[in-house]
Amino acid sequence: MTVTETELPHGRLLPDLEPASWSRRVVAALLDSAVLGAVAWIVAGDGITAPSLQPTFDSGPADDAQPWTSSGVLVLAWLLMLVLQGLTGQTPGRRVVGITVVHAPVDGPVGGPPGVLRSLARWVAHLLDAILLIGYLRPLWHPEGRTFADGLLRTVVLRRAPRTDARGRAVTVVAWVVVAAGVLLGLRLGDAGGTTVDATARCPLAAQDPDAGLRVEDVSLMREVEWRQSQRLWPWDDGARRVESERLSLDVVWDGTDVEPQGPLVVRVTTGGVPVDHQAWGSDGFLSVPVEGAGPVDVEVLWRDRTLTSCTATLPAAG
Repeated sequence: MTVTETELPHGRLLPDLEPASWSRRVVAALLDSAVLGAVAWIVAGDGITAPSLQPTFDSGPADDAQPWTSSGVLVLAWLLMLVLQGLTGQTPGRRVVGITVVHAPVDGPVGGPPGVLRSLARWVAHLLDAILLIGYLRPLWHPEGRTFADGLLRTVVLRRAPRTDARGRAVTVVAWVVVAAGVLLGLRLGDAGGTTVDATARCPLAAQDPDAGLRVEDVSLMREVEWRQSQRLWPWDDGARRVESERLSLDVVWDGTDVEPQGPLVVRVTTGGVPVDHQAWGSDGFLSVPVEGAGPVDVEVLWRDRTLTSCTATLPAAG
């Protein structure tokens, strides 16, 4: 069916104009989100959020991800999608599912594209739809399938069969290719991550009292790299799209085989002149503590209020 300009009596759609079903609108929104998500993934991996044509209120970027507005490429991609919607009424996702946004004033012609400015204003008006998501659900019971944004901007989403001429088929093929790439790269299936040791520096231990009843065997300062990367349908192995963060940890190992657990073993870590005590039971045999600071780390190990050993560790060089 081709949507033509038709007079709209009393603000209601004529019988030959079929509103798009809510399910088609949802599928189109998900496909367009996948396309924009793919662009975000290509630009910065998991280090940035993806824009959406249906904004919602959320808690902000997860972890240390940057907002999509910080990337000129993503802002341009978002703007191009809205311009495409304004000029043609369709986006790649809407083209694939066969729906279109049209200008539908109360007392004017129905069927033309909404226009670029109206398309941009409609995105802003979607913030009203995002309140408890009521506006996005409104097409389920509204007779013309309108969200609050549609009502404010005088638009409506209709079913529209793709054109069958050569140009129409070519546009549809391009839309399918874009959507397929978006699903492969933009659909997030899960997350992978881990921790790797980038460098290790052993701390030279001072002489220990053989009668102390407990002996420290090793103190090491390690530079670790924590990484995470989302898993996509496309088997992307580019490490540059991982989100990585470095941390320092101090590992202390002692022989606590025959030691009673009564009384804590204390590892005193001093960086920047500020001492911090970490406790463990003597029978544990191992303690790993995070280290903050950029200078040498002074370590003192105490058992039952006696100093077992001490050392100064220098920061390991990055691997």
